[in-house]
Amino acid sequence: MNKSILIPVSVVVGLIAAATIISKPWVTIQHAEPIMVKGYAEREVRADQGSLTVRISEEGADNGEAYEKAGNSLETVRKLIGDTLGEEAELVELSSSLSETKKLNEKGNRTNEVDYVTATRSLRVNSSQVEKLKVMSRQLYDLNGEGIRLTLSGPEFFVSKLDEVKIDLMQRATQNGRERAEIMAESSGENLGSLVSARQGVIQITKPNSTRTSSYGIYDTETIEKVVKLVVTLEFKIGK
Repeated sequence: MNKSILIPVSVVVGLIAAATIISKPWVTIQHAEPIMVKGYAEREVRADQGSLTVRISEEGADNGEAYEKAGNSLETVRKLIGDTLGEEAELVELSSSLSETKKLNEKGNRTNEVDYVTATRSLRVNSSQVEKLKVMSRQLYDLNGEGIRLTLSGPEFFVSKLDEVKIDLMQRATQNGRERAEIMAESSGENLGSLVSARQGVIQITKPNSTRTSSYGIYDTETIEKVVKLVVTLEFKIGK
């Protein structure tokens, strides 16, 4: 004997409602979730400012002798800078110092008697003639062969109009990211919608052909020729 299974109408309605609730979020997610892309741009730049610090240390029997010797050496350095860079160079004399070195006794311990005094004087050179500054750094170092005791910091090379470069890179990186997003959307049969968010990455200023990156950014100061790189992260809406 066949028996009919009767399902209450309320149960059927409940199952339909549950199916509707489950299916709707899936459809919504498919079209509401934005797509995320990276946009990239780089630009070759040339440093237009440079700096170099010369540190001179000379010894003497007392403060006066040491300071005078350091002053004479400093004048030799100034002359070389003037002959190379002319009046365009900015020279900034930094702080000077005097330090005493005590004599050793027969046991190798320091005494209260002064052995010699060391006078240190430093000069910072700023110039837009970056190529000449680079050559001059080697000429300055060669003064050690003439008896002048000096050390160098630099040269370092900088780009003065970096803000203009950043704006250009932001525009091109954003356009590059949008083009990638359009390709992704079209490949999946979707249309690219409006921009949801945009985040700029840190600027990377590296040597040419360098692959170095840093989450804090890089600013190479060793080379005159540089490459500035920027990545932006973009999110776009998509829809049919």
